[in-house]
Amino acid sequence: MGPAKILESIKEAVRPYYLKWLYFPITGGGRPSYFRECWKYPDAAPGRPAGDEADLLFFPMTDWHTRIQRTQHLARTLAGLGHRCFYVNPHLGRQFHQPYPFSRKRRAKQLEPGVVEAHIHLPREPVFHHRALSGSETGQLVREIEALLDAHRSRRLLQIASLPLWLDAAKRLRERRGAALVYDCHDVLHGFRVIAPELIEAEDEMFRASDLVVFSSRHLLESNVARLPWLAEKSVLVRNAVDESWLRDPEAALPPASGQVVVGYVGALDFWFDTEAIELAARRHPEWRFELVGRVEHEPIRRLERYPNVSFRGEIPHEHLHRHLARYRVALIPFLRTELTLGTNPIKLYEYFSHGLPVVSTRLPEMEDYSPLVYLADSAGHMVEQMARAAAEDDAVPRQQRIRTAHRETWPVRAEALREAFARLAPAPLAGPL
Repeated sequence: MGPAKILESIKEAVRPYYLKWLYFPITGGGRPSYFRECWKYPDAAPGRPAGDEADLLFFPMTDWHTRIQRTQHLARTLAGLGHRCFYVNPHLGRQFHQPYPFSRKRRAKQLEPGVVEAHIHLPREPVFHHRALSGSETGQLVREIEALLDAHRSRRLLQIASLPLWLDAAKRLRERRGAALVYDCHDVLHGFRVIAPELIEAEDEMFRASDLVVFSSRHLLESNVARLPWLAEKSVLVRNAVDESWLRDPEAALPPASGQVVVGYVGALDFWFDTEAIELAARRHPEWRFELVGRVEHEPIRRLERYPNVSFRGEIPHEHLHRHLARYRVALIPFLRTELTLGTNPIKLYEYFSHGLPVVSTRLPEMEDYSPLVYLADSAGHMVEQMARAAAEDDAVPRQQRIRTAHRETWPVRAEALREAFARLAPAPLAGPL
């Protein structure tokens, strides 16, 4: 073992201590807000399931408390349909206030009616997208999850995983509790820069081991089936959607009032964001105001701060986003064309549509289906031209068509599609305590 490997082993061994007591103070940022937010909820009271629906165990790719995304929407909606949903906090100990020897190994918080967040504390507090779990870590994770399920008297379980990190744990739970495994594939993993290669390489095994694979976009489904033809038999397409509470009356969709043009974007500001297009638009249209809502995760994007007509709004709670959309004249999906974005089905499209907004987007496969309602662009310059066309739109009819489209593309519709797919799985035997 070389010096670098030895150093990394030492760092991993002491991570519970240096991470909290050294790393955050040294960097000056303090503990991330999502490490604090997760503890504000009441403890979940153990009990029996309320009905006959299967319990759902979510092994996610994202923290519930960072940004409301696909997995959270599905859990909320399925809980509303009678499923108890257990959502595993992916930080596996880093969110706890005290290091492993001085804290509880497991806690459960009631996030919403029917949704329980499971906090499992592993000794080495792994960064969940940096490496696979060891055999002993998987064993402890499974034991703590089973203890939680037993406390809640879970008898029928279905697992929904979104990252290969959870594969071994899910396979053990299937063996021990008869819980079928669903892989919700909603991103091109190798398109990210922060996911460990070993996790990306494990995705094919995730495909093989899963009883059902759900894809969030047709491009994702077709590209993987072309590579692994046997995958077609157990795959289903379930796209993203919009929260029903955002829906508006199509007949009330009026053209925007006169005044300053506000061009808005809601979402992550990361390496796939087309900074050049926004920069070009800000220079050509100083009379417009550009609002960027989301956390900046790619520093080059901050060069847009030099433009007085560009404002960064930061992360905003999901339930407040519609207030911002109500002010927009034009909504943007300015993505660079990469393997990651070619496979995406942006939630923001449906959210924009719920307000009738003209959307200007990079030409992506999932946007093509909505081309009559979306202004598609093939370059930065073309995107600015399309922004001008969208800003000049003064017809209520396309706005009404967008809102009607959003009425068809809701999370309850997606949840019912999932439930139909679940019903085709072999019924799992009852497991756990009676």
